[in-house]
Amino acid sequence: QFEKSRMGESFKNLKAWTDTGDIIGARGTIRRTDKGELSVYAKEWTMLTKSIAPLPDKFHGLTDISKRYRSRHVDLIVNPNV
Repeated sequence: QFEKSRMGESFKNLKAWTDTGDIIGARGTIRRTDKGELSVYAKEWTMLTKSIAPLPDKFHGLTDISKRYRSRHVDLIVNPNV
């Protein structure tokens, strides 16, 4: 979880520099949320990989089977049930 109060100026950079599909690294503490899910309470972040092409549409996704195999990394990001 990224909280504006914990990250300060770095939070503005996060919103300005990241897009959907980017992979970032976060450093902070691990805690459980009120619902019991593990979450990282980030103090700082690092850009690991910038997305060059946009992700497929959320509702249509990757429908072509051969393209799903060729773009397996994208398929794993878009389809959580794979």
